[in-house]
Amino acid sequence: MILVSREFLQYEEDFIKYYINIPKLYYKEKDDKDYTKNEMIAKVNQIIFEDILIFMDIVEDSYNLLNKERIFIDSLTEFQIGYKSNDIISLAIEFSQLSGFSDISYLKGYNYDFNLEREIHLKDLFKDDSDFLNILKKYIFIQVKKIFIEFGVYKEELDYFEEDNINLDEDNTFYFTNEFLVLPFSSCEIHKEILNLLEIKIPFNKIYYYLSEYTIKNIVKKIIL
Repeated sequence: MILVSREFLQYEEDFIKYYINIPKLYYKEKDDKDYTKNEMIAKVNQIIFEDILIFMDIVEDSYNLLNKERIFIDSLTEFQIGYKSNDIISLAIEFSQLSGFSDISYLKGYNYDFNLEREIHLKDLFKDDSDFLNILKKYIFIQVKKIFIEFGVYKEELDYFEEDNINLDEDNTFYFTNEFLVLPFSSCEIHKEILNLLEIKIPFNKIYYYLSEYTIKNIVKKIIL
């Protein structure tokens, strides 16, 4: 059984304030009182920790570029667990850097099957013969059009935006719940005027026909079509 705890790191250095939430994974057998040593769990924890260190280095580099202006930078990480069963976990960490009125954020998903001892990739969720990237683009396109209207993007640019403008490939970061596939897009990734981090949620019941047997059996399980 997979367990997740939270470790919190807060400190200030020069003009940078760090508020770092770190997910820490553990493995425990059903009837055991103590945690079980698990090589893959340790590996995933190391991957997460290294990603956080990289983020902190990026923040420090930003400070070095801006230090003449003496701008305070708040750097934050927060995580959420999208899905967790005995052997499968999908969690997402949001990395945010706030300087002045600027907010730059991105999100990374961590998806693992500890029974099969491997990372879950986007293509694993779909049938081998499905054109899943183009299928997902159609749903992303519909939601992004609505977001454009909410953010007041000019009609000329709205008409220009097409499915081909969406940058999506098999390595795209993602996470999932038992109901949704969530595809995040960083600040300005979809459009220069959209500074917010976007999370496009695609219901599994809308793409059920294209899902792999693995996804239906282990993640979605029961769903209302």
